[in-house]
Amino acid sequence: MQKLVSEARAAHARGDRTFTAGFDIDPAARVPMRKIRKEIDLIVDAVEAIGWKCVQVQPFLHSVDIGFVRAR
Repeated sequence: MQKLVSEARAAHARGDRTFTAGFDIDPAARVPMRKIRKEIDLIVDAVEAIGWKCVQVQPFLHSVDIGFVRAR
């Protein structure tokens, strides 16, 4: 999580207009949706505090991609 926040801060400081975060889900672990949603919420809250706005959460096979745009 610290690396993700650091990358989001660096992208915001550079003036990037978009930022993408994501994580993989282990299919063998049978992770409940509740835990996946909790992880998404943690990422969104941490990155939005920097100055990004979440615009999409997109599942793809065994991963989740979260797209952000510059909020301020």
